[in-house]
Amino acid sequence: MKIFPDFSILATSVLALLASSVYAAGPTHADVRYSKKYDRSVLDIWQVKSGKPAPLVVYFHGGGFKVGDKAFFRRNQILKYHSRGIAFASVNYPFLVHTNKDYFKILNHAAEAIRFLQANAGKYNIDKTRVSVMGASAGALISCHLGHGVDLSIRSVFAIQQPMGTPLLTYPKLHKNGSSIILYNSSSLRDRVHHPDNAALVHKRCEELGVTCAVYGSRKSGLPELPEGKNIHDVAMKFFHDSWSLPFPQK
Repeated sequence: MKIFPDFSILATSVLALLASSVYAAGPTHADVRYSKKYDRSVLDIWQVKSGKPAPLVVYFHGGGFKVGDKAFFRRNQILKYHSRGIAFASVNYPFLVHTNKDYFKILNHAAEAIRFLQANAGKYNIDKTRVSVMGASAGALISCHLGHGVDLSIRSVFAIQQPMGTPLLTYPKLHKNGSSIILYNSSSLRDRVHHPDNAALVHKRCEELGVTCAVYGSRKSGLPELPEGKNIHDVAMKFFHDSWSLPFPQK
């Protein structure tokens, strides 16, 4: 089963396009092992120092299940919310070469990272009842799977550049009791890897199921554009806070 084309140059380019231009501070805990099964079963944590457990957002990188690294998250603009009381984690996971090209082994192994963080919530000052996930490209497939294909009590999902493979890996797993989902896809209709139809498919199915879902894109994608002056990272964080039943922090 091929979900992405067999060339990593495209995947590497996607990573570059999804990056922001400003590096965030490094994690408070780096290379934390969440499983002994694979060398890549490690994650980084941005812990919040506060008197009460913090909501958690867990990021899964893209790269076509062939390349990519958790360190990529350090460039993500959403990390500015760490200073506003949100904990973050960024996860590495096995590639296809490690799982005999079994996509579901990767998707299900990613769940181990969530279980580890929930089990160690006290150690890392995490509110295990308020966990959301996000990811780009392959990471979007992982995030949707964790919100709907596994019972992890994930509150919400932020799927960026929903890719090919969505009809096989994501669509069949969507169900009425799954996590709320916000999608963002800025690709044009000529992009066969991240065609906007993949995001539209998820949105349509969520509407049919009664799952809270929002979808945004660019003019060239044909998806609804963000309100003027709005940034997708801020919109996604507001979506997360709504799913956590918490007030959105003011600037």
